[in-house]
Amino acid sequence: MPRVPGQRPESTPCPPPTRPDRPTPRLSRTLAGIVAIILVAAAALVPLGFAPWTLSSEALTEEIASQIYGSSGLYVAIKGRPRFAFLPRPHILAEGLALADPKAFVTLEAERLHGDVRLAALLTGRLEIERLTLYRPFIKLDLQKAPSLAYAPATVASPARNVSARKGWFGKISLVDGRITLSGDKPQAIENLNATLEWPRLSSPATLTGEADWRDERLRGLLWIARPDVLRQGDQTPLTLRLESAAFHIEAEGMAQAGVMPRYAALIRASAPSLRQALAILDISPALPGPMENCEMTAQASIGLTDITLSQLRLLADGNDFEGFLAISQDDGRPRLQGDLSARHLSLKPFLDYLPTVSGADGQWSRDNFELPNLAGADLDFRLRAAHAHLSRLSLEDAELNVNLRGGRLELDLKNARVYKGKLKGRATFAMGGQNGFESHAEADGEGIDAGALLWDAVAHEDISGSLDATITLNAAGDSMAAMMRDLDGLAGLSLTKGSISGLDLTRAMSRLEKRPLASALSIRSGRSRIEKASAAVKISEGVASVEDGSASGPGFSLAFSGSTRVLDKSLALRAQVFATDESGAPRSKGQQINFELAGPWDDLSFVTDAKALIRRSGAAAPLLPPPAAAPSEAENTPKQRPNAISSSPPSP
Repeated sequence: MPRVPGQRPESTPCPPPTRPDRPTPRLSRTLAGIVAIILVAAAALVPLGFAPWTLSSEALTEEIASQIYGSSGLYVAIKGRPRFAFLPRPHILAEGLALADPKAFVTLEAERLHGDVRLAALLTGRLEIERLTLYRPFIKLDLQKAPSLAYAPATVASPARNVSARKGWFGKISLVDGRITLSGDKPQAIENLNATLEWPRLSSPATLTGEADWRDERLRGLLWIARPDVLRQGDQTPLTLRLESAAFHIEAEGMAQAGVMPRYAALIRASAPSLRQALAILDISPALPGPMENCEMTAQASIGLTDITLSQLRLLADGNDFEGFLAISQDDGRPRLQGDLSARHLSLKPFLDYLPTVSGADGQWSRDNFELPNLAGADLDFRLRAAHAHLSRLSLEDAELNVNLRGGRLELDLKNARVYKGKLKGRATFAMGGQNGFESHAEADGEGIDAGALLWDAVAHEDISGSLDATITLNAAGDSMAAMMRDLDGLAGLSLTKGSISGLDLTRAMSRLEKRPLASALSIRSGRSRIEKASAAVKISEGVASVEDGSASGPGFSLAFSGSTRVLDKSLALRAQVFATDESGAPRSKGQQINFELAGPWDDLSFVTDAKALIRRSGAAAPLLPPPAAAPSEAENTPKQRPNAISSSPPSP
């Protein structure tokens, strides 16, 4: 606005005076916190200035050693000069740490020690280690001195322990990149150990976690104890254990008790792709058949110092499902396994696959030396029951097998099992050692067995049918399957009733023999012969089985046979005579008969009839053959007669 002459200028009003800005409440709290920290630090530094371990490294060493001894009972020696640092948080450092047990059971050496200190204790001028970490510890355990360690539960309530719980109690102990050696008869080493023990207070739970390498396996584990202080007093407390690797997984949850007779009762769950591989980590080689793969187990376990009992056991292995119990104990220093397992369905194939090879690539008996497990390392008392057991298509019902192992001698006892409408029982013993290597003895008795169904399931051919009774005794020794077949001895008795033989029509052949003898040679090789009764006695000596007193009878015929089979070569030489009989089974007066031989390898037998005898019986073809030679006198024939020669007279009905 333009100024007018004679007018007073307008005055500009002055702003009212203002107060200086006050700090915000948030800033005030921050400043107060900083001041409090400074005051606390100053208050902490005041008593620290009078603490002897802040002025002397020897005093700090003594303080660290005192707390470690009070907590663990181990003597301590520190090679380097320990240091105390206040930032970033109060802690101590020490180089070259050594710990030892008074009884020389355990010794420990670590490259470096790091300990976090309780801040509250510093305010009163005390040094209390809260967390302890040992880097690259090397631990030696002398297992031979472990039994000399006495258990004294009263030490828990002693004043020294109460002081250690107050001053030398470490809430957390860690081992980083450690190594443990176990000395004894078989030294062992645990590498790359990383473990942490968290036990905040004496009355609180303790948790141990860690992982390590042992025998080329990376093991990871967890141990949780609800009240370790109660456990050390000899009372019970809950305990949980978990241990796993690529080879196995096991976890247990139950109640543990220490003392003069410590015991752990828990529910255990375990699994392993291969139980043999898992047990090999513990240097255990079970003398049991079968690969024991894809194993799973649940059981109520009771574990002591020298025994383990697994009740309410369910075990899945090799596709089989077992229920029952197992017990492992020490008998005069020898491990002993007892068990009673049952299965509704049992596959025997995994057990037999683990046995030595029977045949070689050429189809003959294997000449490879046996590689059998050491049967002398443990004792076994075992019973296995199966409602239905099968090997491929072969089957057993209601089978019970008792297994007994004592001093390297294995005994198998099969109770009465139902097999193909009949019964079967057997017993076998096996032993290693001696001049003959592996020795075996077997006995078997079968009664009323359906031979046709048995052969059909065994070889898919029902060549013989009927009710079979058999008694077999075998003995063999050797270092290979071929050697055992060469040494095979034994006896066998076979009886067949109400059956038949396929591939031979003896009834038809004998009915045609009188009128058409040449046609009977063709008729005998077709059809099926009904057998009323057949029997044979077999004697085995040095791998050769001789068939003696073999006979069979059926409608219109009777059969006598003998011969031998070389078990080692798998070859057969059998001679037989078939005689015509009347309706009552008596031989016909004309003495009609057909001779034949069955010979060759077991898998390619040849059937050969006595063609000359049939041609001579034919009126039209008989002139084609020269007259038969004169029969030798009885005096000349008697000493030259073969032991297995078949008499020309028919067998008695």
